[in-house]
Amino acid sequence: MSLRWTSVRMKTILVSTLIFASSTFVNAQSGAWGQCGGTGWSGATTCVSGYTCTVANQWYHQCLPGSNPPTTPTSNPTTPTSTTSSPPTTPTQNPTQPGSDRPYGTLVTGCSVPNTIAITFDDGPYTWTSQLIDSLNSANVTATFFVVGQMYGCIYDYADVLKKAYNSGHQIASHTWSHKDLTGQSASGLQTEISRLEEALKKILGIRPKWLRPPYGGQNSNVVNTLGGLKYKVVTWNFDTEDWNGLSVSASQSKFNSVGSDPKIIPLSHDALQSTATQLGPWIAQWSKQKGLRAVTLSECLGESIPGGQYDLVGGAGPRDSTWRC
Repeated sequence: MSLRWTSVRMKTILVSTLIFASSTFVNAQSGAWGQCGGTGWSGATTCVSGYTCTVANQWYHQCLPGSNPPTTPTSNPTTPTSTTSSPPTTPTQNPTQPGSDRPYGTLVTGCSVPNTIAITFDDGPYTWTSQLIDSLNSANVTATFFVVGQMYGCIYDYADVLKKAYNSGHQIASHTWSHKDLTGQSASGLQTEISRLEEALKKILGIRPKWLRPPYGGQNSNVVNTLGGLKYKVVTWNFDTEDWNGLSVSASQSKFNSVGSDPKIIPLSHDALQSTATQLGPWIAQWSKQKGLRAVTLSECLGESIPGGQYDLVGGAGPRDSTWRC
C-alpha cells in the first residue's frame, strides 16, 4: 500500500442525499478495494459501480471487482464468502485448516492457526524500520515485512536493515519493485515488477520469497493466477489499521480493542510511517500478548513449514557491488 493514495484504492466516502416526501438518505459507497463492512465498521456498506461488497471474514468486508449488484453483508457472518468463483483456474482463498504449505496461486486474507496474529508492514524498508525491528525483537514477536525495491528510497541502501529483519526471524515478502497496481499491468510489466525485486533479494539475502502482497490490495483472478505461474502465493489482509489514511495511533488502537477473541487477523500497517514504526507497531506486539495471541510470521499463522513455506533459498548473497543500484 502506498501513502501516495490513488483512486484504485482510495476509501473516499461519497455522500448523496435524496429528498423524498419523507426525507431519507442513501448510504455512502466505498471505493474500489475499500472496506465496506465488518464488526465495528461504521462506514459505507455498499460499493461503487462495478464492485461488490464481499465478506472476507467477520471483521473485514472489501469492495472487489464484480458485475453483480452490491450486497450489504451482515455484521456477524457465519460463513465467509469467497471472493472468487469455483472454476479450478480461480485461486483458492482463505484455507481454514493449518498443516501444509499453500500452493502457488493461493489467495489468503486471514490466519488459520488458532490464537495467532500475523502483524504485517508494507512499503519499507525505510528510515524507521530498524527501530521497529528492535521493538519487535524486544517483545519477542515476529512479523512479516512486505518490501518494495524503490519507493521512498532504494532497497539496496537499506540492505543492512533487511538483513537485520531476516536474521531476527521476521519474514520477508514481496510488495513488488515500484508499487504499481498489478491489475493495470501487462504480463511483461507485471513480471518486471516481480523479477527486479527478486534480483535484489537474491543479492542481499540469497532468497526468493514465495509470498506477495499486491500494492493497494489490487488483485483479481488474472493477477493471482499469473503470480501463481511465477511461483507466488498472494495475501491481502482482513484488518486495516488505516495508518495510510491518517488515522491516529489511538484510533487504530481502538479498532484493535474492538475485535473478539481469537480473531486470526492479518492487520495492514506501514513501517514507512514513523508513527506506525515507533508507536503503533510496538503497541500491536504488546496488545497481541495481552490478548493471548501469538504474534508470528505469515507462514506460521497459516501452519506452513519454515522456511519452506516462506522462501526458496537460492543463494547468491554477497557484498555490495556496482550492480546494487535502483
